[in-house]
Amino acid sequence: MLELRYRRITVLPPIGKQRRYPALSLTIIHAVERGLPKARKRIEWKLITNLPVTSRRQAIEKLDWYALRWKIEVFHKILKSGCKAEESKLRTADRLANLIAAFCIVSWRIFWITTVNPAASQLPAEIATTPTEIQLLDQLVKDTAKTSTA
Repeated sequence: MLELRYRRITVLPPIGKQRRYPALSLTIIHAVERGLPKARKRIEWKLITNLPVTSRRQAIEKLDWYALRWKIEVFHKILKSGCKAEESKLRTADRLANLIAAFCIVSWRIFWITTVNPAASQLPAEIATTPTEIQLLDQLVKDTAKTSTA
């Protein structure tokens, strides 16, 4: 069970900057798990959003969105660390965009496999990618290696 509170507040800019910056209208959402769960800490989230919240349903919707944030972080970790997207030495925007697009597909597939079945991480690439995609990725790796040494 979750205890949920929300309130709209107005935050003013510092006195010396009030002419240049408007006041912000923000919603504070405070969610606390009722009772003490066994073997873990109680969930307690304090979220601040510029989106209006006028009902419990809307507050829960914003909490659901926030809960998805961790999945986005994992996807980016796969993209950056697994695919090593930041290490590319490509020099044109078109080539970099193509490489990132391919890496996003690969990252999504890896994320999907590990989310659906964590035990599947030791399975071959063919379980989540087509032969054409594997051929494309092999070529991208070769092209990236050539470009980085040139």
